[in-house]
This record gives sequence, structure tokens and C-alpha cells, in this order.
Amino acid sequence: MILAGTRPECLKLVSLVYETRVRLGKRVVLVSSGQHPRMVRNTFAPWGLSPDAELPSFAGAGSLSAHVRWMRDQIRAACTRFEIGSVVVQGDTSSAYSGALAAHAAGLTLIHIEAGLRTADPMRPFPEEVFRRRIGRLADWHFAPTACAADNLLAEHVPAERIQQTGNTGIDALRLVLESAQEDAAICWRESFDQLLVLTLHRRENYGPRLEQICLGVLDLLAHNPTMGVVCPLHPNPAVGARVRRTLSGHPRVLLTEPLDYRQFIRLLKDARLVVTDSGGIQEEAPYLGVAVVVARENTERPEAVVAGYTHLVAAERGAVLLACEALLTEPRPLPLAFDQHAPFGDGRAGERIAQWLSAWLKCPHSEAPMRSPASPIGALET
Repeated sequence: MILAGTRPECLKLVSLVYETRVRLGKRVVLVSSGQHPRMVRNTFAPWGLSPDAELPSFAGAGSLSAHVRWMRDQIRAACTRFEIGSVVVQGDTSSAYSGALAAHAAGLTLIHIEAGLRTADPMRPFPEEVFRRRIGRLADWHFAPTACAADNLLAEHVPAERIQQTGNTGIDALRLVLESAQEDAAICWRESFDQLLVLTLHRRENYGPRLEQICLGVLDLLAHNPTMGVVCPLHPNPAVGARVRRTLSGHPRVLLTEPLDYRQFIRLLKDARLVVTDSGGIQEEAPYLGVAVVVARENTERPEAVVAGYTHLVAAERGAVLLACEALLTEPRPLPLAFDQHAPFGDGRAGERIAQWLSAWLKCPHSEAPMRSPASPIGALET
């Protein structure tokens, strides 16, 4: 089973789903966890993919733990129904953690994609940092996107032979979009301003006053830069969208949109002079597009982008956001990274590597270290 419940999970699983279906056929079941079912369908659809099963969504209001318990039970039931032997989860979402709990409870092999991401604070961002650390303790196989992530796992005493360093599967989707000749409808921002700032906000750690602080910092930036404007795709969570809309709506150089198709969003991101975000995925994508990013968070689990000079971490405070943005606007636009093995998040072929590994492992599931292709520039960690 490959499990997905959110838009970022879908995007980071596209290449893996495709490659495993080619290599393994009906031995792979793609399951929507029920966390955001409509978004899962809509995100996979442009790639010609769809879930094999969609689990029931949690009904009504409830705590985060109640949602996790519900999805855990639904996923475990689906594992029984489809006679699943191993479960693949991606990242640090409620779906990933629920899938990990279900697999562990059922005695199934757990495979974690994008394993080993860590911040210095075991509780921040919450709940993502908590989820990924707990998944790390449950997983049997760990696919680390970077050397830093692999080192984190080694420091937590995960055996080296259980870790595969593959690159990040999210970069696979980015590469495919940039290589595609398909044209998508553009957001018509040039009619209103000359320079584009892309704003995306969704992290639980920024719910409430911090969201407003970030938005006020962006408004201050617009006041200082009359040729700049903002495009902000609103997150569907009302705890985010309502506050952002309340703070930013009505400004003549702010365009608030519904969530964008991935291809459309990448086209927008490519045109941006600057990005302000609390997203993790954009920290990975922007360096390949040559866009500087201000990350309004206390910490980041993607230090590679900071070291490379593309990501600038600031507090979610009005003044800090303004100062960071103004400083970056005085600098030339950074050069895009190449899709090669030297790039911090890989060459955009991680899904192919993981699918190759899964194919070899399923032929010999009791093997401790499946063989990798000697042609793969990024492979298993050596002991």
C-alpha cells in the first residue's frame, strides 16, 4: 500500500506511484487516507493517476488525536481487506503517522519516504516534528532525501543498512513539470504590478496572531515597493484562509486565489522575485527555479537550502519579515540549481530509485539490503 492524504504527499508520491505501477503492476495499491479526499483526487488527476481506494473521512469536529485514531483504524482495516504486506508512508502528516501506527499494529513492514528530516526542537514544528520522529522509530526502511537526513537517522541509531539516500521525490515532480511542454493557464498578475511576491501560509505553528504578523510584514513591504504585488493561493483550512483574507483582502496589489494546480503554481513560482512562506516543499523547489525564499518559522527541517543561500529563516514577526524581504530585494536573483547529484535535494529521479529498490526487495523480502543499480548516483548508505 502507498498511502496519501494531503496535496504535498500526492505531489511527492507521483513519480513513485507511476514507477511502481510500471514495475510492480497490481502488487501496488494506492490508498487515499480520507484526510483531504477531494484534494487527493484533484492533485493526482492531472498526472493521469487516481487512488485505488478512498477511505472514509472523519465525521464532525474532533481533536488531532481523534483524527489520527480514526485514520489508523480505517487504514488497518484496508490493509486486511487488500491483504497488504507492506505500507509506504510519506513525510510527516497525520496520514503518514496514522499509516505508520496501522502498519506497526498489524505487524506489517513500514517504509518511510522522506525520512530523517529533523529540526533542533523535538516539538517544533508541531505536529510535524513529533510525527516524523515517531514514524522514524516505527519504520523498517528509511528513504532519506539528503545526506543530512541520513545522518540524523544514524544519530538516532537506525542501522545504516536500513537507510537509502535517494534524493527528494518532490523534486521529481518539479523536474517533470519543467521538462513538460504542456502550457497551463497563467495567473494574470502582470496587469497590476511589475514585481511578484508569492505568499503561501498553512503551518499549524503559525495559526492565529503569527499569520497576521506575517501578512502585516508583507503589507509593509508593498508600501515600500510600489511596483511589487502579491499572489497568495489560500489554504483551504479556514483557520488559515479566513485570517489571511481578513488581513490582505482589499489591497489593490494583493491577489488572493484558490489553491492552484501544481503546474500552474510552479509557473507562478518561477516568475516570482521573492517568496514568503512557511512551507517545507517550497524550500526544496525554489532553489531549482532560482528564487530566494523567506521562511517565517522558528526553525527548518531543510537546512540544506539555508546553507545554499536560497532560504532565509526569520521569526514570524512583522518587522523581521519586512527586513528580510527588503535585504533580499537588494541582492541579485540567485542562479537556478541544476538537476544533478550535486544539488542539495537530488536530481529529480528519486521515485525511480525507490521503485527499483522495492521491486528488488519484494523479490527477496527477507534480504537486509536489496541491491541497487550501479548506475544510480545516489544509493544506499555504505556501512
